[in-house]
Amino acid sequence: MSGNHTQQFTTSEFAKICGVTKHTLFHYDEIGLLKPEFTNSNGYRYYGIQQTYVLDVIHVLKKAGSSLEEIKSFIQNQNTPLLIELFEQKMKELELEQLRIKRMQKLLNGAIVMTRQAMSTSYEGLAFEECEKEYFIAVQLERGDGDKEFSRKFVEYRNHCEERMIEYEFPVWTVVCQESFETGHFYPDYFCNQIKAPIPGEAMLVKPKGLYAVMNHRGSYESMPKTYLIIKEYIEREGFEICGNVYAMDLLSYFAENNPDEYIIKIYVEVCKVAETK
Repeated sequence: MSGNHTQQFTTSEFAKICGVTKHTLFHYDEIGLLKPEFTNSNGYRYYGIQQTYVLDVIHVLKKAGSSLEEIKSFIQNQNTPLLIELFEQKMKELELEQLRIKRMQKLLNGAIVMTRQAMSTSYEGLAFEECEKEYFIAVQLERGDGDKEFSRKFVEYRNHCEERMIEYEFPVWTVVCQESFETGHFYPDYFCNQIKAPIPGEAMLVKPKGLYAVMNHRGSYESMPKTYLIIKEYIEREGFEICGNVYAMDLLSYFAENNPDEYIIKIYVEVCKVAETK
């Protein structure tokens, strides 16, 4: 090639018109993704006009989520059917990413709503509330598992929900079964998250429609047994009895507070009038 490079760009010129850094061009040259059209004996690189189009292809594919190795393979084997195949693949990946983003937006919005609710929560004791049916995706805990096993199962559960793209509500719930609660065993039998409808193939729990004794607990998870005892005594004193499980929802937890004494947990105990039992 002649020494006349008037129709070629120096590295600085090429970087400037293409909106990249010289370092990026050096890296692309090093990995064989985009080599200069010509390099003279002094090591100066020159890029051709056609290479602006190649760099545009690289930009588009990078923004679509392609790795540099994927882009290099495409450029080395570039043809129309391969372009369609690659773009179709990236379309599917982008659609999946959109689902992830929407799912995360719902989780974050739920966290905002729940935290604001917790900030305005009053502590006026226990009340009875009529509640609608609610569905949960759940993980069962075995008595004696301990906190270490709880943590392991919790991480596995979160990963499972991510892989399956399961849309659940933000707050974490725990469930103590009726028999455990009545015998004074307050360690959770399940942890779960609320979902809008049952999901086939997933472990599910249903919080039945009905009457519940409801109380807000302020303090750490470890201090909850004291609140549970207060609730049990109140239920009996008011002429009710426990007729279902106990559900505890984190209103304000480790996400917002580093002091466990500031946690706020809303507790629901399914109850019925003693005279109504059969």
